[in-house]
Amino acid sequence: MSAIRRTLLFSAFTLLEYLRSGRILVELVATVIYFYVFFRRQETPLGADQFFTNNGIFTLALALYAASTILGLGDRPQGYVVLTRRLGRTGYLLGLYLAVLSVVLGAYGLISLGCALYNQPAGMTLGQWLLGSLPLALNVAIAAALLCLLSSLVFAPGWRLVVLGLLAAAFSSKLLDRTFAQPLAAPLHTVLAAPLLPAFAGFELSVTRQYNSLSAALILAQILMTLGLLALALYSFGRRELVFSRS
Repeated sequence: MSAIRRTLLFSAFTLLEYLRSGRILVELVATVIYFYVFFRRQETPLGADQFFTNNGIFTLALALYAASTILGLGDRPQGYVVLTRRLGRTGYLLGLYLAVLSVVLGAYGLISLGCALYNQPAGMTLGQWLLGSLPLALNVAIAAALLCLLSSLVFAPGWRLVVLGLLAAAFSSKLLDRTFAQPLAAPLHTVLAAPLLPAFAGFELSVTRQYNSLSAALILAQILMTLGLLALALYSFGRRELVFSRS
């Protein structure tokens, strides 16, 4: 329990540092602009599908920025003092990860509260919001875990290029068609894209909120994917020689 407590305290400390430095203003301004552009009252009522579609994209974009900024805070020489004060590498990386989740999901919560008070989506009850928010939040968790894995703290530049290349190939079958792997393009694309299926299916489930017998398996797949990426990030971080940035 003491290890969990230290991790949570470090995550709270990171959030306070993020607030104190003023970096949080970027997320706040982006959230306000986004809310005004997409969710202000118009003649056409706001639909629940539109709410979750827009938020699914926005939260992923926000996770990309928040993760790069917060992990950048951890990639400084000052972090070595915190890292060696009984926190350990696992608590250090998990604390940064939880801080990223707190910022992104906090922004999503503010958007949801704003819509509930100012422009409630037609036909969306609290139950519908919860059903749509669960896979959306898990997608944010997956994205944040992947960004932790790809951070300079965890992976060396060479490995980051390898992973980014595999992701690019998974997103584009045409990329494989133009390489030496053309005869194997379809099977390779299927293999490379398979790990991304829980995230894509989770986005669709968030938008439709049509749960069935396979939905529990999908939620479990999202959780397992998050845990798998975090485990790989923690393993790599634990084995890598620490070289903090000078900034």
